[in-house]
Amino acid sequence: MKSWEYIIQTKRENIDFINKIVEAYDGLGNVRTLDNKNGLIKIITNSYLLEDMDKVLEKLQKKGIEIEIQDRREWLGVL
Repeated sequence: MKSWEYIIQTKRENIDFINKIVEAYDGLGNVRTLDNKNGLIKIITNSYLLEDMDKVLEKLQKKGIEIEIQDRREWLGVL
């Protein structure tokens, strides 16, 4: 099973909230902060959970959480 990563731009104050939501869905993904000051994060998941991750991100956007998916690609192997 392949791993995938999302590179996401958000507001700095949303990073912890997004992390907690992803953590609440046991095993959905791992959130890594790439640039705390500028709100850049990476979420790593596997191919089996891609559709679920897309749904969670869509729901967050509908609730007013600023999420801009800059890239969705096969995981490059860097945490």
